[in-house]
Amino acid sequence: MTDREALDDVPVSASRTALAYLHIRDRIISGDLTPGTWLRERELSSELNVSRVPVREALLQLEADGYTTTGPRHGAVVRQMTIQDVNEVFDIRLSIEVSAASIAARQVADGAAPDQLLTVMAHAESLIDSQDADLRARTNIAIHDEIFRLTGNELLTSVIRPVANRMRWLFGNVVEQDAAVLCQEHRALCQAICMGQAELASALAVAHIEHSRAPAIAQLEGRLPSRRAQNARPPGSFHPRTQRHP
Repeated sequence: MTDREALDDVPVSASRTALAYLHIRDRIISGDLTPGTWLRERELSSELNVSRVPVREALLQLEADGYTTTGPRHGAVVRQMTIQDVNEVFDIRLSIEVSAASIAARQVADGAAPDQLLTVMAHAESLIDSQDADLRARTNIAIHDEIFRLTGNELLTSVIRPVANRMRWLFGNVVEQDAAVLCQEHRALCQAICMGQAELASALAVAHIEHSRAPAIAQLEGRLPSRRAQNARPPGSFHPRTQRHP
């Protein structure tokens, strides 16, 4: 199910906010809205043909999810990622995703069905040579979503969401990864989970995360600021270009 399909059963007011959120988020992920861009409610509401209320609510959610920050004049600004941010995201992933892999494997060992995880994994493998970068990205995200779903832990899933959003933004714009190698790592992780091997799943999750950290940092050195500026408007000098996904 896509984000937009999930809106069919929600109230109109909520769906307007969600659609505004998705529209702005996707423009940030694609690089259409670059770091440092001011997001003006009036312009966005006119663009989306909605009132400023859903746009304002969407901007608040975007800030909570790490896509924007509040500028010195109290307006929303597309956030500038830094090397410090990237390292922090990887550090958090080591805690949350490794735990999720272990819990998911134990759940399978106790009888949870991993069928959907295997289905999504097979779909990802069929897309290795696809030129549709966005479809590959959504499918790879779905693999991680299924692992978290298998944990049965709603709190764990809610905690990872902002981190996952930042990773989608990062790998959707600036970091190149080998699709075949990535798929191989996902397959090994999924197999360990589906066999109920919690310790192996944890180890593979650690390897998967750390394997992508060093290349990501190497590609970003010199392209992103090293550390966050204190009390400063996020600079807009960095323009994401490549379209590669985890």
